Amino acid sequence: MDHPIEQIAVFIDFENIARWAEEVFLDFELTPVIEYLQSRGALVIKRAYGDWSRFAHYRDEMMDNAFDLIQMYSVRAGKNRADIRMAMDALETAMTRPHIRTFVIISGDSDFGALVSKLREYGKYTLGIGPRQITHRLLVKSCDEFIYLETLLDENAMVSEQTATDLEAGRLLLRKALRALGQRGEMPVQAQRLRQTMISMDPTFNEANFGFRQFRDWLLANEDLVALHQQDFQLFVTLKEVRQNVSPPRTTTARPPSPTSPKPLLESRNDLARQYRQIFSRLKMAAADFSTRRDVLRDIYRELSEHPGEYTTDSLLETLRERYEQQGFGRSKTMLRHIWQMGFRQRAFDYGDQPASVRTPVWLARDIDSESAFVRRAESGFVYAIIHAGLEVDVEELAAILVNDRDQADYIQTLLNELEARGLIVYENGRYRLPGHSAIPFCDHPAIRHVCREIEQVQLPENVTISPDKAFTLAKRAMIQRSQDFSASARSYLFACRIQWDAVVNQTPGANLEDLRWLIASYASVRAGELSQVDKDYSHSRAYYLAFFLLVQEDDPLWSRMRGLINPMLVYYWANAARSLGIDVSSWNLSSALPAQVAMHAVTHENQELVERWRQRTRDLAEVNPGVLKRVVEQIRHNYPDHPSFMLAADEIQRILEEVKQPVLLT
Repeated sequence: MDHPIEQIAVFIDFENIARWAEEVFLDFELTPVIEYLQSRGALVIKRAYGDWSRFAHYRDEMMDNAFDLIQMYSVRAGKNRADIRMAMDALETAMTRPHIRTFVIISGDSDFGALVSKLREYGKYTLGIGPRQITHRLLVKSCDEFIYLETLLDENAMVSEQTATDLEAGRLLLRKALRALGQRGEMPVQAQRLRQTMISMDPTFNEANFGFRQFRDWLLANEDLVALHQQDFQLFVTLKEVRQNVSPPRTTTARPPSPTSPKPLLESRNDLARQYRQIFSRLKMAAADFSTRRDVLRDIYRELSEHPGEYTTDSLLETLRERYEQQGFGRSKTMLRHIWQMGFRQRAFDYGDQPASVRTPVWLARDIDSESAFVRRAESGFVYAIIHAGLEVDVEELAAILVNDRDQADYIQTLLNELEARGLIVYENGRYRLPGHSAIPFCDHPAIRHVCREIEQVQLPENVTISPDKAFTLAKRAMIQRSQDFSASARSYLFACRIQWDAVVNQTPGANLEDLRWLIASYASVRAGELSQVDKDYSHSRAYYLAFFLLVQEDDPLWSRMRGLINPMLVYYWANAARSLGIDVSSWNLSSALPAQVAMHAVTHENQELVERWRQRTRDLAEVNPGVLKRVVEQIRHNYPDHPSFMLAADEIQRILEEVKQPVLLT
């Protein structure tokens, strides 16, 4: 007998979620959330609560996904009135529709903890979804299961500063769960049973938070703790420290061959191809197959060439989504956005004199004169990312991944030639690399030269292993130390940087410039925190903030890896202008403030010396990363159009950007 499909009710505190998403990602993408929930069952009730005059630009997408939009008028600032209505509707549903067993609450508001607890009293399974940064622990602990929204939006594909502590917490949870199951005599345990136990002990556990698509893959990555066995197509798990005390079923290993096995002759080429595929996936280019990607790129070109400046990014992608839906193609807006990003990263679009955003009118870049030129420009981003990472170029392997045809090496060479003509890469001594004179090209930039000198002067302990694995191990330690001891974290990151630096220079297998950038940006962020938060040396910390922002550009893969640090780094970078003058900024609430709020406080402050210091810091930042400032301007104009003080800050930032004219950008 077939199991009935799970019936699911979804309730979204839209104001809470959308405001967070707009502040962090510029907009809220609903599709990935819906696609995930649909994989769990039938969504029979879908309701979203908010002031839809404020969020009118989301209405079409919500209605396309068959959501009931519950209007909640904003009669006063402060308490979100959607809380009460949403709680009443959820409880009414629980009492009147017994066939609905699973309730999904999408919010970060701790007030919904009481609702979730009551739903569980009615025997309902509760799944919470909310942003990691703003979700209160009370709500998390109240749910049967909780998933961070960043995971569903595919923003945690790489291990980041935010997930470092979670990595260790996940391993500790794994040990606790296996020991508890062992005490009950359930060892070895089926992997699915183990996962359910871990979720019951910590609702936030989800292997996707660590960049793994399947629980099995996460277990394999932690095989120093567990032994895995397979029997009758089921995976069994045993804690290694107690393995000798149990009798596992007759099994075959679930692990690939040991690293000590004889190495294949083509291992070096296979390792290069593996790194290529990792970058291809990291750029989200694997979101669509080759033919779909080409179709969408051609349609984007045609629409923009026929209707220049008439579309915004959002309206164009929505137009294409609707067209594909009518044609019977299942192409989600998320997929279209990833394909659009291919062109964005290679500056294939022109936004006039406005900040680039999903709501700004867009044209094709002026140097793109044909459909084929546009497609090549977009697809060249993958080739550029390979060189950006410091990897050797194998044109046949690149062709196999990018266009599914190893014989299309000439096409890859064309992309290389065009990148070289644009000055983004150079060819020297039989190898492509980024422009620059040193072995680490980006260290030629004045804003980061001092950090690179620190790394070069580090004396490593004798007999230390020079390998990417060793650098990553130190980085994980630094991530954990960060929340407790800035100084210890900075030392660990500095050693990790030096090890990765030497590995890149020595062309150690697996070493690449992209990971070195990540380590240096991490070190710069921690060193900036140490100087400003611990030593109160606001003047010297400034250089480390600028080094961080030089490396973390919006059209660079590093942006997604460091996304969680961008807002707090900018908040403290600006706030330090006031702190250096002895101005009390406690009322600014820096721990939860947004860059737009700090900019407003600084621009409107009565102390004119502070205003001028803030302006100078903003000019310095505009020289190395104008994109992050344009992002702040866009947020202010979208979120605070009726607040003169905020608009004054936006106008001041825009004026500074125009003064800087053509800044020197990191390539």
